Amino acid sequence: MTAIAFLGIGLMGDPMSSNLVKAGYPVTVWNRSVAKTDPVVKLGAKRADSPEAATRGADLVILMLENGPIVRDVLFQQGAAKGLKPGALVIDMSSIPPDYAKEHARRLKAEFKVDHLDAPVSGGTVGAAAATLAIMAGGEPAVFERARPILEKMGRPTLVGPAGSGQLAKLCNQAIVGINIIAVSEALLLAAAGGADPAAVRKAITGGFADSMILQ
Repeated sequence: MTAIAFLGIGLMGDPMSSNLVKAGYPVTVWNRSVAKTDPVVKLGAKRADSPEAATRGADLVILMLENGPIVRDVLFQQGAAKGLKPGALVIDMSSIPPDYAKEHARRLKAEFKVDHLDAPVSGGTVGAAAATLAIMAGGEPAVFERARPILEKMGRPTLVGPAGSGQLAKLCNQAIVGINIIAVSEALLLAAAGGADPAAVRKAITGGFADSMILQ
């Protein structure tokens, strides 16, 4: 079975890695704050003391880290890429700028002969725990198909284009969410200004065309 290294065991990484362990995959985890790995280790994951140790011998590496500079640092400065064998696959599920994702894909292929997908997610901790995350992937179709069975243990993966496209899709997602938040806020302020009960207005329009997770 595919040996997985999971780097970044935070609010999202914990339930995501736990779902992979529950699915029967051998998972090695690393996190800067070691104590955060305790729950998934209790489920059966192994714990590594460095990114390089975590990725050594892995078939597939998943990153769920805070930002682009940290992803770059973990991959190329802390040794995660160095520990990889040729033919391995890196799936970066962090939310980072598309240009970072493109650069990482290029460097991993050129310097280490390793494939790469950028695959950020939407759905929050609830979706992570329920394995219902929307997963937006950028990369080569053959690489995506190779990753699909594992991604499906965490949510609903969709290939949206070449390297960097997953991160671009996440930006689109965030734009839509942000606009919806503003629209709902303005609508309820309008209701209040006109003398209506905003809570009652929200209840009244829930279930209609204006309904959304933001409204709820």
